[in-house]
Amino acid sequence: MTISSGSLPDIAGEDHAEHRHKLRFLLHSAAALASTSVITSGLGFVYWAVAARVFSATHVGESSTAISVMNLIAPFTVLGFGTLLIVKLPGMRAGRVELVSTAAAVSATVGTAIALVCAFFLPPAFIGLPGIGHQPGITMLFAVAVATQGVGLLLDQALLSLVGGGMQLRRNMIQSVVKLVLLTALALTLARFGSLTIFASWVVANVVSIALMGVILMRRYHVSVRRVLPTSSALAGLHFDAAKHHALNIALFVPYFAMPIVANVVLGSEQAGYLFATWSLAGFVLFLPFALATALFASGARDSRTFLMEFRHTLRYSLLICAVANLGILLFGQALLGVFGSAYAESGRTALIVICLGGFGLVIKDHHVALARIGGTVGREAVLIGTLSAVEVIAAAVGAHHGGLTGLSVGWLAAIGVEVLVCGRLVWKAHRDSSIHPSSDLEA
Repeated sequence: MTISSGSLPDIAGEDHAEHRHKLRFLLHSAAALASTSVITSGLGFVYWAVAARVFSATHVGESSTAISVMNLIAPFTVLGFGTLLIVKLPGMRAGRVELVSTAAAVSATVGTAIALVCAFFLPPAFIGLPGIGHQPGITMLFAVAVATQGVGLLLDQALLSLVGGGMQLRRNMIQSVVKLVLLTALALTLARFGSLTIFASWVVANVVSIALMGVILMRRYHVSVRRVLPTSSALAGLHFDAAKHHALNIALFVPYFAMPIVANVVLGSEQAGYLFATWSLAGFVLFLPFALATALFASGARDSRTFLMEFRHTLRYSLLICAVANLGILLFGQALLGVFGSAYAESGRTALIVICLGGFGLVIKDHHVALARIGGTVGREAVLIGTLSAVEVIAAAVGAHHGGLTGLSVGWLAAIGVEVLVCGRLVWKAHRDSSIHPSSDLEA
């Protein structure tokens, strides 16, 4: 069979159009994720500024510790199904709704169970909420928080896989606005309950955002209630792949959400409050490059043929964004912390600069993880990242013990430096060599 020369421009044109479509998906998804980060972090900044002005630093420390524990447990409850949805949903022609709803039901059930175990058996200092494990209402509030946070994470990843980041952005905007409005209202009426008031606003906002997004999606895509009901067959054959992604996800999330807990245990609730404000502000620097790496994975899962070209784009943009953000923090970081109060600015200014420098190392690690997911080495990557994450937490705890908040941040940054040495070689190889393929040649 021969191909006439007249048909070659059409083939090239089709390839070019497909390439442009993929690049648009990557950029739109990254833009939506970045917008989610900017908007939610910005509203979160206002949220914690309001909390810091109305409540004591101890109450802020208790609630921020509880929220950190909630965020730390939630990825455990997703069981890897969120990442698996990014891989599986684009290629499915039927059963998408059933798969998402069943995974969400499993996540909520597991989240409730894990939250109750933690509430009853962990020392109160690890969770922060007064009365946790002893008062049924507070214990159930914590269980609902963990369950809904996990379902929200899973829903966000499903939306990213199917329609890009726009719907994910909408859900997170709803959650951020609702929790800010609730905090303001509750601060005027129920401020006497301290940390419980802050935590309750977060939980209710989770429930509202998930419920509203579910209604919006069912109406837009004409999904009946019957199709949303979980089915036992929807997850058949997916458990092993999900487990590998789950282990890797846990290794990635643990250090980020563990830091306020480390501060609370080692330094006390007041210092934990100062760190949480600092850590939240640093999230602007830490999450924007992560959004690009996540969009890169979602695009590569749909079609890996141009993955390395996209990889080079996101790596460069991530490092550039991180450099600009660090400059902004250096110039305006202390003033921004001052919005929380003078004590927050005084206690966290040095730690903020040090933490933001770690963003460069996280860019390298996140792109190393994206290579492993597309290259099919998820299990091995989970072991590597798990080990490195344990080093982050241990180094931060040792630093906190010897040098307070500044010591915690320096210890954490030193661990990030180790990660750059470990992950940098493969990332540089992928960036430099356009002839390799992520599923084979990167193994060498």
